Amino acid sequence: MEKNNIHIIKMGGTIEFIDPSYEKMNKELMKLDATIDNYLKNLVKPHFTYEIETICEKDSREITQEDLDKLWISIKSSVQENILITHGTFTMKNTAKFIEDLIVKESINKKVIITGAMIPIVGFSISDASFNLGYSLASFNSIGNGAYICMNGGIFKADEVEKNTDLFRFE
Repeated sequence: MEKNNIHIIKMGGTIEFIDPSYEKMNKELMKLDATIDNYLKNLVKPHFTYEIETICEKDSREITQEDLDKLWISIKSSVQENILITHGTFTMKNTAKFIEDLIVKESINKKVIITGAMIPIVGFSISDASFNLGYSLASFNSIGNGAYICMNGGIFKADEVEKNTDLFRFE
């Protein structure tokens, strides 16, 4: 069995309750360990290795150029070829475009997948978070170098996808 090694970089977003609309819930549900690390380590118990790094924990509408620059430094300096970024859905397309442009410009051999959720990973049985996370992690062997958005069972380039807030999906 081929075993992937994945560098997970957290930027915030709804996937781990980083959204102002969940502020009241955050206080109660964050008493639970509603993190991606806890989810992977204690529930999924994956057949791949991973390391997790946090760049910021923000609603994606609050991500700054400084945050993006730190993200790029982390991607570029990572010893892993496979990078998964958890990110808020409002600006993930902008971040994907930012990363793709730098991958091309600097000829970096990395596979970067950005994912997130419309509903947080813990506390809601109808959440899309675990599906998006799992689909993203499973997709590294089927993509080439570059930056992708992985949502709703699809893998898209930044210029191929839009967030449809009426249907709660990317298309």
